[in-house]
Amino acid sequence: MLNRFLFMAGSCILLFYGGKLLWQKNAFPPLSVMEVTYAHKQHLEGKGATVAVLDEGFDSDHHALKSQLSPYRYNTSNERRDVSESVIFEQGKYIFESHGTHVAGIIAKVAPNAEVIPIKVMGFEGDQTFVKALQIATKSHAHVVNISLRLSHTGQSLSPNVYNALIDLAQSGKLIVIAAGNEGIPLMGNAYTASLVELAHDPKIKGCLILAGASSYKEGTETLANFSNYPGNNLAAQRFFITAPGEDILSTITGGRFGEKSGTSMATPMVVGALCLLKEAFPNLPPELIANLLLTSARKVSLEGIPLVSTTFGQGLVNLEAALLQGRNTSHISRGPLL
Repeated sequence: MLNRFLFMAGSCILLFYGGKLLWQKNAFPPLSVMEVTYAHKQHLEGKGATVAVLDEGFDSDHHALKSQLSPYRYNTSNERRDVSESVIFEQGKYIFESHGTHVAGIIAKVAPNAEVIPIKVMGFEGDQTFVKALQIATKSHAHVVNISLRLSHTGQSLSPNVYNALIDLAQSGKLIVIAAGNEGIPLMGNAYTASLVELAHDPKIKGCLILAGASSYKEGTETLANFSNYPGNNLAAQRFFITAPGEDILSTITGGRFGEKSGTSMATPMVVGALCLLKEAFPNLPPELIANLLLTSARKVSLEGIPLVSTTFGQGLVNLEAALLQGRNTSHISRGPLL
């Protein structure tokens, strides 16, 4: 019998499951929604692709992650390889946050042969913490960088130092995927997400930044998750925005267990995993063209046949089958106009 119980972690409700069997046998519907199952049937599992994950900590002993976590591990506090999860005090007791472990597990499920470099962001002591994490990622051998955390204090735009560090990251040849946020507002509705839109359109970022929104599938209806930020009427915001499953996502958590978690933080590694599969399929394609391939092939109709408007879903929902077919049917993918 499965052991399960509810546990509050910040603003999210986690549903914990005991045992390894569930992870192996669970159908993991997001794989079907994004046509990841199609890619896996084509023997694409992210081989040769490497992801750097910036987050609050990782359960590096989790049996579902051990084989994919890189020996190259960093934290921003002392540059040692201790990437263990942060402990927070909540409701009268100390608990593990499990955020980074959950994010890494999603990547492992979508791209089970990709290498994951854990980068523990410690302290959140102003810009320098974020800049240091981004510099570590820039120097790493990663192809894709997962950022499921806010790179500024609440309500503030990206600082010049963080903005420039992200540009350096893109110019080092990395693809960057950043969570769009969970306020349920248009991207131009607060200073932080508006600055992400500005960054995505900066020529120096080279088209290598994607913003990830979260979709939901409940009671036969596919929608944007009610907490997810969205592009709104701003065409610039729509251009580099893509949507992936992000509500009630089952993944790894502390102590060798599994639990559900919701947020654009969960949609981001879905997109990252998809990029890993495209990297394996098209290893010689420049990063900005891999990003463009994922964006331009996105599904623009819901599973029940309703058009997905760009003001809500941006370019649409991740569709790996379409991305792979589009890439293979293009006899010569040039550096011509993107989107």
